[in-house]
Amino acid sequence: MNFVKLTKNDVDDMCLLQDSVYEFLEQKEVLQKLTREEFEKGVEQGYTAGVFVDGQLVALRTMYLPDLDEEEHLADDVGVPRERSIYSEISLVHPNHRGQGLQTKMGEFLIDQVKGSGDFDYIFSTVMPSNLASLKDKFKLGFKIMRTRLKYNGKRRHILYLPLESELKADNEMIKVKYDNYDWMMNDGQNYIGWKLDGEFIEYYKK
Repeated sequence: MNFVKLTKNDVDDMCLLQDSVYEFLEQKEVLQKLTREEFEKGVEQGYTAGVFVDGQLVALRTMYLPDLDEEEHLADDVGVPRERSIYSEISLVHPNHRGQGLQTKMGEFLIDQVKGSGDFDYIFSTVMPSNLASLKDKFKLGFKIMRTRLKYNGKRRHILYLPLESELKADNEMIKVKYDNYDWMMNDGQNYIGWKLDGEFIEYYKK
């Protein structure tokens, strides 16, 4: 599978793909749609991957470099420098092309691009706790849950973190927490690292 870097010429197709994916979703709230301007900014920053089949854009994934003065910068949730941080932004796969692992493969491609730039030490992402498919993707890529809190005007989100120059340790006490035990996550989860998904349970290790 060949991934191509998307450009401003592809923004119309990116918006159309987003609309197609959104209409297919049963739970619309799992997708935080991007505006045309946000897609344009993403392609300008250069960390994008797209898959075309017969001239049609069927999958895309983007990274996003947030402004250093962003009000809810994710680096603050982990306590690392904003200057060396980038976000894993949006992943979209057309319903007709699911089941090929495109989301994770595009993620691996972009993480390699970010590492190769030498400009970043940390990648962040947020996931709605009930979106197990997205959570599974992030775990496959090496992200870990550092805390769960309200973000973006009161929306519950896992804060996920992938350090590029160091490794997190999983050698302390481990407990399993059901993916929808939000009270525990919000109140006690900040003392643990969410390591991987085991069925409907997340394995957490004491920090």
